[in-house]
Amino acid sequence: MQFLSVASAWFFASLLVIAAMYLLKKTYRDTEVASHLLWRRLLQEQEANRPWQRLLSRWLLLLQLLAASLLVLALMEPFVLKPYSSDELAVLVMDRSVSMTALSEALPSANQRTKFELAVDEAKEWIDRQPGNKPISVVAAGAVPVEVISAEINRQSLHRALDELTPYYGRTDHTAALSLADSLHHGKNGGMTVVFTDGKWRDAEEANGLQLFHPLEIVAVGSDSADENGSILHFGIRPDAGKAGYHHAAVTVRNEGDREREFTVEIYSGHEDRSLERAAVRKVSIEPGEWGSIELSGLAPATYYKAQLLPMNDSIRTDNVAYGFPIVQRSSQVLVVSTEGNLFLEKALLLSGVIPVKTSPESVPPSGEQSEGIDWIVIDGAYEQLRNEVSWSALLAGKPIWLIDHPKDSGEGSAVPNSTIADAQEHPLTSYITFADTHIGRLNTLNQDDGDWGEAVLTYGGVPAILAGLVDGKPRLRYTFKLQDTDLPLRPEFPVLVFQSTQWMNGGSQGELGTAAAGDKLAASLHAEIDYAEWETVERSGASTEQEQRQLKERLSLSDTDGMIDAPDIPGLYRLLEWGKDGKLLASRYLSVMAHPEELQATAKLRLTGISQDNGPDSDSGAADDPAAVPDSLLTWAVVFILIVLLAEWEVYRRGHAS
Repeated sequence: MQFLSVASAWFFASLLVIAAMYLLKKTYRDTEVASHLLWRRLLQEQEANRPWQRLLSRWLLLLQLLAASLLVLALMEPFVLKPYSSDELAVLVMDRSVSMTALSEALPSANQRTKFELAVDEAKEWIDRQPGNKPISVVAAGAVPVEVISAEINRQSLHRALDELTPYYGRTDHTAALSLADSLHHGKNGGMTVVFTDGKWRDAEEANGLQLFHPLEIVAVGSDSADENGSILHFGIRPDAGKAGYHHAAVTVRNEGDREREFTVEIYSGHEDRSLERAAVRKVSIEPGEWGSIELSGLAPATYYKAQLLPMNDSIRTDNVAYGFPIVQRSSQVLVVSTEGNLFLEKALLLSGVIPVKTSPESVPPSGEQSEGIDWIVIDGAYEQLRNEVSWSALLAGKPIWLIDHPKDSGEGSAVPNSTIADAQEHPLTSYITFADTHIGRLNTLNQDDGDWGEAVLTYGGVPAILAGLVDGKPRLRYTFKLQDTDLPLRPEFPVLVFQSTQWMNGGSQGELGTAAAGDKLAASLHAEIDYAEWETVERSGASTEQEQRQLKERLSLSDTDGMIDAPDIPGLYRLLEWGKDGKLLASRYLSVMAHPEELQATAKLRLTGISQDNGPDSDSGAADDPAAVPDSLLTWAVVFILIVLLAEWEVYRRGHAS
């Protein structure tokens, strides 16, 4: 017999309480009397009580102890194992994390296979060994676990479902996958869960503490001896200080194996036509568990650069390739619409690499080519006037806007801060700025319609002072104070604030999209005239299956993006293509996608304790040789025995046989 809740055994301490009640019980001597009237005084005396008498054998005491013991056993949820029936549901959990993309063999061979491919084959063999009437479900682990097929008895359908699975390179929630698999048995008689994994889980500690209510079998795949891995931790590109127009590369490599290894780093220059030219080759020897760096100068101009780590046949191939992009310095052209003019603002914009084009609210808005050359608009104190004019409203709807309010001197719609405390939230706009001792005379108070698009990154005296956000996927910024009513332009922090504001208006960067982890959310500013966008696959690094290696175009849904788009799920190099309604390509930007860094780090070994046999990741064999067993609860029998004992206790008490 086994127990699901062994911790409930602490309730056995209640037996000592019952015994103590009998030890302290008052007892009286039996005396025959002719009449109780003559012994009234004796009955009132307490000298006859003996509270610490020897604990005698009493039926009532024994029955109470037995009833209490049965209650505690019921709390411990006792069960016995019975042979697993062929018609009970089996749930297969397929580990798809990054570690499963490692090679399953330590030595190179002609037909090298990954642990994930081996796990799929093991799952197929396990299915084929089962009786034909056994229902089987398959759960695929990922950011959110998915039941890909439910209670299926057709073996071909199960095989097809397994063949369609691919590794997941984002952050995998194994604990959620186990919980889902265990819950699928709810309401069914018996059932078991089979996990196909290498046991290297980022959340292994959390999973090890998970309480499962159904039998668990772990089928280990691959060998730890194959885990000789080298990885590119960082690949950076910056302008070469000694040669104009050329670039400098820095590559950091880590040796995650248990012996010293020599790695070869190749740098390639990539071009728009997808051609690659090898620009440089360097070798580096790294001790186990350490990292090393190489730096290369004089790289010729290119659209992007690719770093490749050799040998490519180490454990995990997805981290052997990285991409870098040259920094493109381009001056933004900004339309500044101002009622009074602001020399400090114009100078700070110029220092930030922005070319301001000044105009007044009474002027005719730019159109045609002039409008297309405007990257975004600064409106200094004339927003209400401009948005109500038909000639300006169309231009404002298609451009990112930076609003600078001019609060009224009195009346509704403005407020004087009740304190000089500036509270800055963690945000790219407020980095490196304290706003200490900054004076702001008056702030514009916004209603819900004016400020529901963004968050207050700076509040002054409890009133929002700077708001930042996205409107229709385009950056928007709002200062609720007039710059001339503050001493901010006179402070050294003002050029920094304007620079970071221009970076926000430019979408955070003026070059490519940079690097992201697989499946992450990206904050990307899309073109105002966009009709649809799509990811174009340029190259997929370390793709382990034919399905992954195919170069595809994946269309994005822009209806609910709110300025955030999903990065592709497979590591590699991609282009975000933005198309207009006339089929014209509006913009094209590169993105480097890598496996989630937490999944690539060394993880604790899985030590799940199932309530049936557990082969474990260190087991020599994959599946179990003996038939699995399922729990048969004894709780019903415990309740029946408790009722019987309670009835016996009542009968003893009723007849007066307490001792």
